[in-house]
Amino acid sequence: MSSYKRNKPPGGFKTYVDFVEFEERPIDVPEEIVEVKAEPELLPGEIVIAEANNVLKFAPLKTNKTGISGTLFITNFKVSFVTSLPVDTKEAELHERSLQNHFLNVHDVCLSEVDSVNQFSEGSTKKKRLFYNAPLPPRLSGLQLVLKNLRIINFSFKFTPAGEDLRVTQALLHHAFPPTIDHLFLSCGHPPPSPGIPDFCVAQDWERELHRTRCPNWRVSKHNEFFNLCSSLPAVVVVPRDLLDAQLDEAAQHFQGTRPPVWCWGSLAGAALVRMAQISPSITDKQQENRMMGLVHRCHPKKLQPTILDLDQMLPSLKDIQISYMKLRELHTPDDPVQFWEQDRHYYSRWESSRWLSHVSKCLEVAKSAATAILLHNSSVILQESEGRDLGAVISSLVQLLLDPHVRTIRGFHCLVQKEWVALGHPFSTRLGHTRNQIEEQSPLWLLFLDCVYQVSLQHHASLEFTSEYLVALWHAAFCSLHSSFMFNSISAKYTATAVLQRENPHQPIYLRPVWSWWAESQSLLVSEQNGTSENCLGKKHSREAFLNVHYIQSLLESLSATGALRRIRDPLSSAYHTWHRIKFLFESSGTLPFDSSCPVASLQLDTPLRIDVSLSSLKPWKDCFCAWLTEPATLTLNESESLLKRSPPNSQHWKHLYQIYNTLKGHLSDSLTNGTLK
Repeated sequence: MSSYKRNKPPGGFKTYVDFVEFEERPIDVPEEIVEVKAEPELLPGEIVIAEANNVLKFAPLKTNKTGISGTLFITNFKVSFVTSLPVDTKEAELHERSLQNHFLNVHDVCLSEVDSVNQFSEGSTKKKRLFYNAPLPPRLSGLQLVLKNLRIINFSFKFTPAGEDLRVTQALLHHAFPPTIDHLFLSCGHPPPSPGIPDFCVAQDWERELHRTRCPNWRVSKHNEFFNLCSSLPAVVVVPRDLLDAQLDEAAQHFQGTRPPVWCWGSLAGAALVRMAQISPSITDKQQENRMMGLVHRCHPKKLQPTILDLDQMLPSLKDIQISYMKLRELHTPDDPVQFWEQDRHYYSRWESSRWLSHVSKCLEVAKSAATAILLHNSSVILQESEGRDLGAVISSLVQLLLDPHVRTIRGFHCLVQKEWVALGHPFSTRLGHTRNQIEEQSPLWLLFLDCVYQVSLQHHASLEFTSEYLVALWHAAFCSLHSSFMFNSISAKYTATAVLQRENPHQPIYLRPVWSWWAESQSLLVSEQNGTSENCLGKKHSREAFLNVHYIQSLLESLSATGALRRIRDPLSSAYHTWHRIKFLFESSGTLPFDSSCPVASLQLDTPLRIDVSLSSLKPWKDCFCAWLTEPATLTLNESESLLKRSPPNSQHWKHLYQIYNTLKGHLSDSLTNGTLK
């Protein structure tokens, strides 16, 4: 716990609640509020850097600009706004449905979420961006935080004591834009619970995946154990069986990033999915490239020629993807109601002009082509791009989603992301701009992939175990520094940062938390100096219900209605037994993982490939993600703005119905097993 202490005023202080003049306050707000000075809830190792009192926080689209008053704290982990006033319902709902609610409160923002900090003046629409290395004006009227998840937060210093505005701003600019990743708050001193997911950093994890897919003629190589072969690949990789480690060394030197071809996945018939970097520009001899392709060819049981997909030629560039994203960011972060309504009138045309959905369509089209080559033609597929770390991760993941039913479960999807994105070295830090020196290389490939998955879920609403809201939560989680899964450019970069932190804190263990641990967390990690450990008010059950797809679970329940299915529930070798075991975990494990991590994953089955329509007309803007933080203007009525503010309704009634079915079925099974009458 932090040792940060303050002397509390004897009688409290007066809190003003209006941004504009006092007489303009809403009728339900008292003239003054006597409030006991609050302290932020902190994580172990978290310290307060600066604070400003009597700060107003308000939504940018509220026409009367009425805010809530509180104290603004900057710590080495977050921006924390502490107030005793009621929480906005929408903010509370979005906080509850986040993967950060174990270490952030409703009014907290992780520093690594901050994209830019702007200065603004009361009554003016002009903004001026502030930079960490530029001088500040002598007085600040207010700050606007633009977050990487398309959220805007405004703070006014109208009633803040002089000097405090500058101190919090300086602290914010210094800590929100670190020069290197190890300057972020990466460890909170608590070991995370086991996520039940392999990290694909040891040979056993890859061997299990080879065994699950039953793909022959490939082997696990430990030749990269000390990352001397390739710093962006894990310590172990899967390579052609006939490729010796010495030959692997030689081959790697010919490819960009020294990344030789690596196996990702395979079909029962022996077709493999392979990711491969392009030949280095300085090398004109393609002998090694041809040799690697020949080895992939010989790995196929029937020696069929592989299909080679040049992703650099077939898909948009990283720069084009970033440009499209920036257009959407501008569309979804209006500063005032006038801009909101102006953009709302041209919402769909601006979506179209951004070309974002064109990029989504193209990715789905290439993934569909690769899946067709594997499924219908039994052809191995080589995904080739520059270093094989960006679009290769997108397409490889989508191919597996279309072909492998396991990947469509929570457990399988976690394994997929851990394998294709984390272990195989997608440069999250660079692409998402976690440090201040990577602006030119940013490109939201992670968001592009999640949007592609969302489009698949729209066309197959009962095929994925997780919901669109979970995909949104994963996008937002990518900007929280305590989610180590999305912080680093590679596994080796993670190890390097951990070593730096351990040297700086020799007497404190360093624990990095994979994002998947959220499912197994049982309580908040926040600590209040006044009240001790924070109560667990996370609404974990509601979060899980938002993240788990009721239609998928209903299909599991309906599968037990088949003739003889209930009788086979007692047979551990039957699918009915495993389905019932799965259902019990989903309904009864509210504080633990939604699957039995001790149960081995079933072997690959390719009986239910997902067929998708990739045409632009079949794709829809992902409003649950891009519009998540849009706050309605005060003049907005319930039915206005069909485009920007329409969000998916909760499935609470559907869940209630499923619980009734489950409990009825559970009671029936219990009685039948007791009486020996199960049929």
